[in-house]
Amino acid sequence: MANSEKYNFVELVGALKSSFEQSVVWHHQTDSYAMHKALNNFYDEIVGLVDGLVESVSGIYNRPEGYELESPVDYKNPEQVNKYFKSCYDMIQRDRKEIYQETWIQNQVDEIAQLFAETLYLLSLK
Repeated sequence: MANSEKYNFVELVGALKSSFEQSVVWHHQTDSYAMHKALNNFYDEIVGLVDGLVESVSGIYNRPEGYELESPVDYKNPEQVNKYFKSCYDMIQRDRKEIYQETWIQNQVDEIAQLFAETLYLLSLK
């Protein structure tokens, strides 16, 4: 295992854990019912997906260490939320090339990317 794979995996997981915290903050702050529900769906799902990814990878490559989480920011407008979720989706697609390449790991990353894509769709609803 290359150290860069391990480091990049920890960075990816840290960003995904931060997305949970961020979605909870915006869920509590938005006045849009559709956004409220979309964010609720996201944070209900992301925890299990990330937990499953980390636990299965840990079975082969040991437990990841050294997480750095970003602090959530306050809600400003729908564009901010859409931009954030799109940037997370783009980050997943970019960074997945730098982590473990086993198909079962990439399949779990696919499920996480799918959740971000679904959330972007749900955020587009009124």
